[in-house]
Amino acid sequence: MEFVNPTFVMLWAAALAAILALAHSVIGERALIRPLLAEKAGVLENPVYAKVTRLAWHWTSLLWLLAAAVLALAAYGEIAVPWLVLAIGIGHLAFGLFDLAWTKGRHVSGAPIAFVGLLACLAVMASAPPA
Repeated sequence: MEFVNPTFVMLWAAALAAILALAHSVIGERALIRPLLAEKAGVLENPVYAKVTRLAWHWTSLLWLLAAAVLALAAYGEIAVPWLVLAIGIGHLAFGLFDLAWTKGRHVSGAPIAFVGLLACLAVMASAPPA
């Protein structure tokens, strides 16, 4: 895969993952978390559960930012863990494709999530020594 620059591809994966993480936090808060918590129905009547729901949503975004940081650090050679980058890539690709199938393409993030995974996997394959 000499035609692929693994650093460039991995940096694109990292940037897109970071953008998705920030969008997840901001758009999800406005479009999902606030309306959901405003209903105060079921277990969300309990203020502690409502707070934990919001915390878990944004914790997911933070973990996503950390995955983006791992991709960026790997791109710059600061960390050399191709198995971790591959795991991040496979996870994104699998979840993105599952999201697309499960929501029949109605969840806007499925394709970009899968694309992050594809880029990360491509970067690992391109940086592997020739067999």
